[in-house]
Amino acid sequence: MTPVLSDTEKLVIEYAESLTMTPTTVDDELRSRLRAEFSKKQLAELTHFIAVENLRARFNRGFDIQPEGYAD
Repeated sequence: MTPVLSDTEKLVIEYAESLTMTPTTVDDELRSRLRAEFSKKQLAELTHFIAVENLRARFNRGFDIQPEGYAD
């Protein structure tokens, strides 16, 4: 990963990758590191947003919806 990201940002990316795998690969060690960094409320919110974005991405793939280029 890039050295530009903080350790917390790297942890969030690791969590998002693990949570969105099929099947998910979130293990006790990762959960422990997340609990050490985030409150229960923060972790619930983070998990919610990861799940919503994963749903949106999978929905778009199912209908072959392509990006509109707004980021360009």
